[in-house]
Amino acid sequence: MGATRYTEGMAEGDLLFDRYRMVRKLGSGAFATVYLADDLKMGRPVAVKVVEHTADVEDRVVREAQAAAKLNHPHILTVYEMIRQPERTFLMTEYIQGKTLRELYREQALTDSEILEIGVQLSRALEHAHKRGVVHRDIKPENVMLLEGDSIDVRLMDFGVAQLEDRASITLDGDLVGTLAYMSPEQGEGKNVDSRSDVYSLALTLYEGFTGKNPLKGAKLQELLRDVSRPEIPALSENRRDLPLSLSDALERAMVRDSYARPDAATFGRILGRAAKELPEEEVPEERLATRVRERLAPTLVERDRLIYLGEHLASGVFALASLLYVLPRVPFYPEAAVVPLVAVASFLALLWPFGGAVLTLALPAPPIFAFGAGWGVVYLVPAIATLALLRWRGREWAALLPGAVPFAIQFGMGLVLLPLAGAIARRWGALLGFLSGMVLLVTAGLAGWESIPYSFNPGSGAMLRAAEHAASPWTVLLEIARWLDSRPELALQLALFTIFSLPWYALWGGSAVRRMWGMSTYLIALFLAFVLGPILGLEVPVVVGPFLVTFAPCAIIGFLIAFLVPSERVGTL
Repeated sequence: MGATRYTEGMAEGDLLFDRYRMVRKLGSGAFATVYLADDLKMGRPVAVKVVEHTADVEDRVVREAQAAAKLNHPHILTVYEMIRQPERTFLMTEYIQGKTLRELYREQALTDSEILEIGVQLSRALEHAHKRGVVHRDIKPENVMLLEGDSIDVRLMDFGVAQLEDRASITLDGDLVGTLAYMSPEQGEGKNVDSRSDVYSLALTLYEGFTGKNPLKGAKLQELLRDVSRPEIPALSENRRDLPLSLSDALERAMVRDSYARPDAATFGRILGRAAKELPEEEVPEERLATRVRERLAPTLVERDRLIYLGEHLASGVFALASLLYVLPRVPFYPEAAVVPLVAVASFLALLWPFGGAVLTLALPAPPIFAFGAGWGVVYLVPAIATLALLRWRGREWAALLPGAVPFAIQFGMGLVLLPLAGAIARRWGALLGFLSGMVLLVTAGLAGWESIPYSFNPGSGAMLRAAEHAASPWTVLLEIARWLDSRPELALQLALFTIFSLPWYALWGGSAVRRMWGMSTYLIALFLAFVLGPILGLEVPVVVGPFLVTFAPCAIIGFLIAFLVPSERVGTL
């Protein structure tokens, strides 16, 4: 993989250093881009931080790796490996799924006892670092991550501005490192700092959690950089009279201007632990049955990312298998003995490599279609290539196989399942997949002469599209398809409904799984009414409800599973 490839970004499935399989991009900042990857050697998810070099940034990422190499603590983010190249550095770290302390503060999602527990765990992490000569120097809510789960479990991140006490000073006299609103007074003045600077920043971070604000935010820069004009921080007891005085005293001691009067990290942690025992009892809301069930069934975020990654590859293989199992045995082109090996090879390739599998799966029907008629070949190949290219650009090339799986799915009453599935895997491009799925369904019905055509379940008109066999012009083919739809207006309506309901309307509710479940309920009710009442009210065409219910049931089941398991950021909005 070339150097320019990294600069432009890595795509899902790329293999880095023959070991790390890229899953997806997690985020990017001013200096680095972070990806989720699977460590194929150790069988674990990792975060890959790619840092493009400038003089200062290169030094910072090296310091982060050197600092982390000294540390091994359950509440400090683990750095597994650093690989340096001339233009960039790669940092492979523990993969953390959860939220930053900043996000939880913004959501007001933490109780007082939970904030105290966070303080105790961070104190232990700092105690471990300080004993090994590492001062973090940038403690703030953004650099603290809480793991997803029922109990508090924090990770202290980003030692990129850490000072190693066994090295020379990493800044010139008067330079500032860290975030101003959380700096200790000595750090703000550009003086050399020791471990008690971290204790100050930690205390201020906890103070913000208890009061909802950092009193130094909004202060003028000159005030923060000069000790004499630095604003005083009000005692915690002035804002929170309901909290123990011992806690207020602990934070006040940790934030005094004289660094030598502050407790060290170990002492501060013990004081916080004692204060936790004095907290008043907090009311625990009654746990509802639905909440208990959701917590038991919902996978963790790490498990969910793995399931999504594996699900995409599995879906790629299944779509390829379904497409070719329906088409190849029904066209007299390939030798009968070659059909099964071709289906197996394409499906297995799609399972391992979705893009390569998609190319082969879409290519195999092309020769028999061209043999049927050159015009048919063009009408098939142009949208197939365009759709594959578009979805490749969006990182979902395997979804291009979904329309081809429709005829096979129809045989098992699963055709409607493809509508919510299209929205989940292709987001707003789901409408394109829905339209193509509807077209594949209608063309297959017109060529095969189905006796009844889903999902109107009305008697068919025979193999009307067979009249265009050997058509040399694609316009002739399109004209015959238009005549077919004109003779069956309910099928044109069905094509429109396929397009509309392949959009992820249910994702507009967003947020929690419960809200997405309500969105999916509304979506399924609308889908049912549109397919059952649309032909009756709009075209006065009767609909056989019984067979439709048989196909609607699996659609509802799969739809609820999508809403329950797939996070809203994966589904996206319109």
